[in-house]
Amino acid sequence: MRFTKPQRLADALGVGRGDLVTVVGAGGKTTLMYRLVRELREQGVRAAAGTTTKIFPPDPEGGGRLVLGEGPEALQEAVARWDWADPGFPVLGRTRIHPGKVDGIDPAWAVGLLRDDLLEALVLEGDGSARRPVKAPESWEPVVPAETTVFVAVAGLSCLGRPLGPDVAFRTERFAAVTGLGGGEPISAEALARLFVHPEGAAKGCPPGARAVAVLNQADDPRRWAAARGIAGAVLAAGGRFERVVVARLAEPEACWEAWEKAMPPEGAAAREPPRP
Repeated sequence: MRFTKPQRLADALGVGRGDLVTVVGAGGKTTLMYRLVRELREQGVRAAAGTTTKIFPPDPEGGGRLVLGEGPEALQEAVARWDWADPGFPVLGRTRIHPGKVDGIDPAWAVGLLRDDLLEALVLEGDGSARRPVKAPESWEPVVPAETTVFVAVAGLSCLGRPLGPDVAFRTERFAAVTGLGGGEPISAEALARLFVHPEGAAKGCPPGARAVAVLNQADDPRRWAAARGIAGAVLAAGGRFERVVVARLAEPEACWEAWEKAMPPEGAAAREPPRP
């Protein structure tokens, strides 16, 4: 495997100007989405966040502000009015709904915003997780624009060692079916790797032309970081949909990450040992 430790999360994920990113899974989707959009904005990219499902309104202190439109033309007009001299970023939705959430946009609207050059990058959440660290998708999930260029699937490492149940895994029965675990069994690193390898698991809904990236978040201590590296190796060795795995601690103030890919170094190059987290 090839190891890199990019300074920016956007580089770890391989995201830049022109990308339509869909983020799915659990255990840090929203944190990842907002951080990624903030980085793109710092690079001068006209980037926005949003959802195709439902999200809570953004915290204004994080830089995001709601931009709503109940139809594609209304949303385009609202985005066109955004002042890009503002260091913040738009968070796109259809309308506010009860209780305190924002209804998502149609996937086709996202494509139109990029096609018409109203945005240079867009990062969308494609499913919900009820704030659990892990999930497996139901039959109708996720909601992913077919034109997605980067598909990011997230799982939270805080699930490791905890008994499988609804307080840990969203869509518990689906998670059990995909990973092979029974109810109450501890969630192992091997089971989490199966979530990313199984075709009905974390890769479900990834468009054929998209680059697929797995993110193992909540690597908050050396034990979890070591476990995540083992999971990354298993996922890449399986030869499935994911071509890159990012091990991360996205929580501030000490956010950090590293990216792993299944690639051999050039012939004669010295092997590079990854640093300790």
